[in-house]
Amino acid sequence: MNVHIRPRGFTLIELMVTVALVTVMMTLAASGLQRLLANQQVSAAASDLLTASMQARSTALKNNQRVIVQPGTSTQAPSGTWDTGYVVYVDVAQDSTFNSGTSGTDTMVLTQEALPGGLSISKVSGTNNFFGYEGSGFLASIGGSANSTWLVSSTKTDRKKYMVIERSGRARICDPLLVRSPETCP
Repeated sequence: MNVHIRPRGFTLIELMVTVALVTVMMTLAASGLQRLLANQQVSAAASDLLTASMQARSTALKNNQRVIVQPGTSTQAPSGTWDTGYVVYVDVAQDSTFNSGTSGTDTMVLTQEALPGGLSISKVSGTNNFFGYEGSGFLASIGGSANSTWLVSSTKTDRKKYMVIERSGRARICDPLLVRSPETCP
């Protein structure tokens, strides 16, 4: 009696084709995943800035004093760029500079850590690189503009978000991809 044993397993060519296909699929997925991560970072940074704006307005109304949102850290405010982080503080002296220590009277409300690499926040309209709220909850006219618009963007993606603060103090996020007329954003 002849017993025929059938070989089991994959041939070397089948294995090489499978590995090549998996490599191509992983390469395509990695680039898409990087783009998704960069888009999420832009959204998170815009959301954090909006939260800081709402916290500043709420604190200004609560204390009936000017509150500033400004680039910098708790030890160095103001600094020139938003990528190092930003702070929210009650500006008792109304000099738009955080005065801390024994002689300082300003109170720190919130500190935001540095932005992830590639992200930036920049002012679209106005002259000063910060914004604030008066005790009435209205946007402070520190920069000479009635409204304030900020751009959150990344070098890793073309996705952009704007934070628009109206003179009344109302802040909102505007995404050019989600509005009917992108020119209305900002």
